[in-house]
Amino acid sequence: MQPTIDEKVPSSPQNEDVIVSESEEIHMKRNFGLLRLIALGFNTSDSWVAVGSSIPLAIAAGGTVSLLYGIIVVSFTMLCTGFSLAELASIYPTAGGQYHLTSILAPKRRSRGLSYVCGLTAVLSWIAIAASISLIITEFTFSLVISYNPAVELKPWQYFLLYQAAHVVVVLYNLFMIQKTAWIYDFTCGFSLLLFIITSVICPVLSSSRPDTTEVWSQFINSSGGWPNGISFLIGLSTPSYMLVGLDATMHLAEECTEPARVIPKAIISTVIAGIFTAFTFAVAMCYSHSDFSSLLDSPIPMPLYSLWEVSTNSKACATVFTVGIIWIAFFGLNAVHQTASRLTWAFACDNGLIFSTFLDRIDPKLKIPVYALGLNYFACFLIGFLYLASSSAFNAFIGTANILSTGSIATPVALILYQGRSSEYLPANRSFRLPRLIGFICNSVTVVWATLITIFFCFPTVFPVTGANMNYSAPVLVVMFLIAAANWMLHGRKHYKGPRLEGD
Repeated sequence: MQPTIDEKVPSSPQNEDVIVSESEEIHMKRNFGLLRLIALGFNTSDSWVAVGSSIPLAIAAGGTVSLLYGIIVVSFTMLCTGFSLAELASIYPTAGGQYHLTSILAPKRRSRGLSYVCGLTAVLSWIAIAASISLIITEFTFSLVISYNPAVELKPWQYFLLYQAAHVVVVLYNLFMIQKTAWIYDFTCGFSLLLFIITSVICPVLSSSRPDTTEVWSQFINSSGGWPNGISFLIGLSTPSYMLVGLDATMHLAEECTEPARVIPKAIISTVIAGIFTAFTFAVAMCYSHSDFSSLLDSPIPMPLYSLWEVSTNSKACATVFTVGIIWIAFFGLNAVHQTASRLTWAFACDNGLIFSTFLDRIDPKLKIPVYALGLNYFACFLIGFLYLASSSAFNAFIGTANILSTGSIATPVALILYQGRSSEYLPANRSFRLPRLIGFICNSVTVVWATLITIFFCFPTVFPVTGANMNYSAPVLVVMFLIAAANWMLHGRKHYKGPRLEGD
């Protein structure tokens, strides 16, 4: 059976000519309006939390100068990426997101191969994002443990168990609670903004060791041990770029939101603007909260941000309250990630992109969610957890690919719209979000260049001399992912995968 367009793509003038793959006639609830979708996008990125959690790398790669100016650079690139993605989403709002866009925009001969690679890249990026957020939950939790019991000696298996517990609880919540408590994203978004304001004000105000402005904005400290300042700065951009990883989240909920062609672009842009504002403001506040970040990096506390809060406020109680708040925020961020990732995996299975797609494309008639797709993503995260037992370096390398994979998957259709010359055949004049032609070319070009740069520099080792312990294994991990993708293509995708195309193409 070839479904009508409203079974997979919301009916709108922009997408009436899109032919999509087979899917079941069981629909998910459309319980996401504009504000709730913005809340979910904000919860997924939680930009200020992401920057705070990954401060050590930026500090080692240039100090506060690298962090603050890095956020400014990344803000420009992510605005361009957000505008590019929002424009395409206003025409083709589907749960498949960027890989559907790739299938539509690519030359017919290359459409299947390119969209398959883009789709699997996006799926893997969300698994890496989920793993990274669960590590944030784990490290903040154990920061509390060590703070109150300095004699405790944590073992990898303890990190492993808490990592697994976080995923189990989130998956169960997705299965049985998410449809009844969609408002939780609204609450968590408001709570996150409140905690952001409180920490950004209290820490610099109470600090007794504030640095001067020259030190914060002018002293570049290259601690890499060998990289030139420019290369060290580019490597350090991995911290600010993490603030908007998973920018495509709202696209994958197209099946569950009202008026997706109008709502999704607004949600994407709102997520970018809110993320930039909160991340930059929080980073500035933290940089003025303590004058010696190197001492925080040498602390036995797993999460230096906890130590920064404790030192700046001179209160373990304040640091504890802030940390408990962060754990709550990260938990529901992980919840949003699993929800989003399962919708993408479901869409990819509907196009026969994965082995066992006949199971993965099913929507539970009672729960109205893609249970098998959710289960597959959980199982992948479960297996990734064993990496931590084997090698924390390998685990960190895997989650370090999240930026590369996510940005690369988004840049693929953006590169193709440039290849098509931003033709009106693919960018109709009546689209709900329209970039002026010159601005569109600039935003699209910046997106592609940025994706290329981070693919190169985020695979570099951060410090010298390079040892087995501090080596950046992101490149080998990407090779392993490529081999997995190639195996899935040869065993299944080559014969069965078929992405959407424009009618008559």
